Amino acid sequence: MRISFIGLGHLNSAILAGLLAGGFEATNVTATTHSQASAVQRSAEFGIEVIATEGNPEANNDAVANADIVVLGVKPPQMVATAEGLASALASDATVVSVAAGTTLATLADALPQDQPLIRTMPNVALTVGKGVVGMARGATVTDAQVEQVDAVFAGSGTVFHVAEKDLNLVAAMAGSGPGYVFRFTNALARAGAELGLDAATAQELARLTVVGAGAMLETPDAEPTALEDSIATEGGVTEAALQSMDAAGFDQLIVDALKANVTRSEELGA
Repeated sequence: MRISFIGLGHLNSAILAGLLAGGFEATNVTATTHSQASAVQRSAEFGIEVIATEGNPEANNDAVANADIVVLGVKPPQMVATAEGLASALASDATVVSVAAGTTLATLADALPQDQPLIRTMPNVALTVGKGVVGMARGATVTDAQVEQVDAVFAGSGTVFHVAEKDLNLVAAMAGSGPGYVFRFTNALARAGAELGLDAATAQELARLTVVGAGAMLETPDAEPTALEDSIATEGGVTEAALQSMDAAGFDQLIVDALKANVTRSEELGA
């Protein structure tokens, strides 16, 4: 099996790193980047062939010519044009995998040859540490065997959740952007500690390590957030008082509103 990565930004690089770490042969991977300098750097980093579009307008076509799987990891505004540009070079049974918010399967299908196998994914940035979450929606013409092949591509960097495409924007709002919400909370916790009297560096480290530790507690297969919360928030205690204050401020509704705003923006990007 041969795999082509179009673009080597953070997400595609993380997927590639997990794939190679799992034992996939580097000689069966080709990638493209924009600049020649980046191509040289990435080739040395991953031990794969990397072609720069800067010096070769046919780089993407060359990269996908013999590929069984093509992972499109360009920015959403560039997705359709990139797909159109390489369409003529694709094998009819090559599975095209999109890694971008907003671009629907129907939009991609219009940019590619008729009945081209398609899969739309929305990973999150935790792929870069091998703990990513990937929402995946399959197109109408992709086979079960092709889906399994794409699952294997992501296996080294994250956990795949198969969903209907109509739910993918919500999955992206939760998991795709979720690390950003956690980072925002971590910063807010640190700033609050500093505002209430701790030095900023200590507050930042306390917040960071607290979130790291809580995340580790959630890693056990039977971990349940509500049970973990209840085990800390004893009746009449200090944690319960803090959580009640958050409830009074409408914390849960803030999260609902944030997800709605995220989904709305994804819909706008795909319009």
